[in-house]
Amino acid sequence: MPRPNDQTYFVPTPSGTTIFLRTFLPWQLVRFAWINLKMVRMISIGHHGEAPMWQWRKLEPSEPAAQKEIRP
Repeated sequence: MPRPNDQTYFVPTPSGTTIFLRTFLPWQLVRFAWINLKMVRMISIGHHGEAPMWQWRKLEPSEPAAQKEIRP
C-alpha cells in the first residue's frame, strides 16, 4: 500500500499499432507532408492576413490581384 506522500507514476505502454505507425516510413512521409502544408498555410496567413486566394480561384493573367487596404 503506498504511503500518502509517495508519488505513483503510471507510464502507458504503446500498442502494437502505435509502434508500427511510428516506424512505418510511408506513414511518416505522409505526416511530414501534411504538417509542412499546415505550416505553409499558417505562414502565408501571417504574411498576408488571410489564407491565399489561389486555393479557391485562379486569376486571369490580365486581371490584377486584389489589394487589401491596410488601416493603422
